[in-house]
Parts: sequence; C-alpha cells; structure tokens
Amino acid sequence: MSYRDSRNAAGLSGRRAALHALCAAAAATSALGLCLEDATAATGDYMQPDAHRLRALANRLAALPRRRNFKALPMVITDPNQWDGAALDVLMAYDAPRQVFDTTRLGGSWVNQMRNTVNVQVFSLQRPDFLCVGAPHGAAALALFSQAAWDKYKLAALAGGAFQDNAFLRDPDFPASDVGTPANADGLYSHAGNSVATLQKRGVLFLGCHNAIWEVAATLLTAGVNPDRQSHEELAADLTNNLASGAIVTPGIEATIGRLQEAGFVYSYA
Repeated sequence: MSYRDSRNAAGLSGRRAALHALCAAAAATSALGLCLEDATAATGDYMQPDAHRLRALANRLAALPRRRNFKALPMVITDPNQWDGAALDVLMAYDAPRQVFDTTRLGGSWVNQMRNTVNVQVFSLQRPDFLCVGAPHGAAALALFSQAAWDKYKLAALAGGAFQDNAFLRDPDFPASDVGTPANADGLYSHAGNSVATLQKRGVLFLGCHNAIWEVAATLLTAGVNPDRQSHEELAADLTNNLASGAIVTPGIEATIGRLQEAGFVYSYA
C-alpha cells in the first residue's frame, strides 16, 4: 500500500471512528434526556421544566429525614434533632429569589396570596426557580395537621366551625398539560389550585411551628380533648408526628422568619 493509500485509509478509519463516537454520544444524550424526562415525570410535581434549582432543592429536602416518631416534646425545644434542623439549614442556604409568607389567620387569604405570588414570579417575571415559603402559626397552624389529627382531636371545633375538615390538604389531580397553560381560568394556577398540597407540588415549602403546636396541645387539654390521656409533652409530640408530609418543623415560626430575613428572604404578611 502506498503512502497516499495509507493516509486515505487512516483518514477513512478516523472519520468512521468519529462518526461512531458521535452516534454513540447522540444516543447517550437521547437516553439521558429520556431518563431525565422520566425522572421529572416520576416526581409528580407541577414545577416548570426549567426550574432546575427549585427541583434540586425539592429533591435534596425529600432525601433528608423528618423525624415523626416523637414520644414527648418539652415546651421549649433546644436540640435540632427535636425539629427538622438539617432541612431548615438547606432551606436557609437556597440561593435564588425567595419570599416567606407569615400568617396567623386560618381562614384568611394567605393560600390565595401565595398562589398569586408564585404565578407572577414564575410566569410574569420569568423566575422559574422562585421559592415561596408558607409560615402558618397561631390559629393558622391547624392547616398543617393531617386529617387523622383533625378527626382524633376534633380540630374543626378549634377552627371555629369554618372548616369541617382540613381542606388545606386536599390534593386535586391536575393534568400534565396544565403545567404549561397559565391562562386556564379553571386550571392549576387558578383558585382550583388553592391548597397546601397543590402548592407543595409547585415547589412551595411550609413550616411547622413548635410553639403553635404546644399551644394547640394546651387548648386541647383545657377543653378535655385528650382521648389517649396523654401529658402535655406527649400530646405535643403526637401533633408533631401528624404534620403534613413535607412540612419542615421549626422551633418557632417568628424566630425562624427572622433568620429567613437575615438569609435574604423577602417578608410578607398574609
């Protein structure tokens, strides 16, 4: 074989190798895309496809433990293991547009205000990674207790008769097509999406307040609503164990809001 023939053969072989590598890379990229698409679909969330930081935060928080097997909790908790210390630290470190909503009014407009704020931030201001945090305490703390707790402790009575069950945790099913349809007046981004459960799927986080839990326990004890004949510490623990899935327990909302503001969160009262 001549020198020229050798070079031609080598060039052809090199081009074939490059083409093979390119095809392999394309196939790998396509497979990776499918995997990512499947992973996104598997989460069952309503976050935007380009909300990469927000979804990464959600995935990281989902991997962190939430202790919900307390036997007793004191009035003042002093150990991060008595609240969701690791999850709270991750939340504090989130570096993107972020806002916290403080409320004590169970029947107020706080859920609606949070929904509207997320809508504007994500679609009007084009901030898909915007993080909204709900901090209900006082009377509004009832919104984060499971329906089982509402039934067991007759929490509808504490709600003043305005709610017969915990409507805040209702989880309506919206079609995947709603995620990209912000103008649907009856869809995900409308009043139909006014629930804690729906907002959680949009990346909104909710904080539980130990101080509020202690006070709810005190109210139940005073009213004689204590089916298991528990102490105050045991009743507070049981209420904590029955917080909504995904909620982040704090030692106290007001102090935590102060820390969130120090970390750069915008404050709103709803």
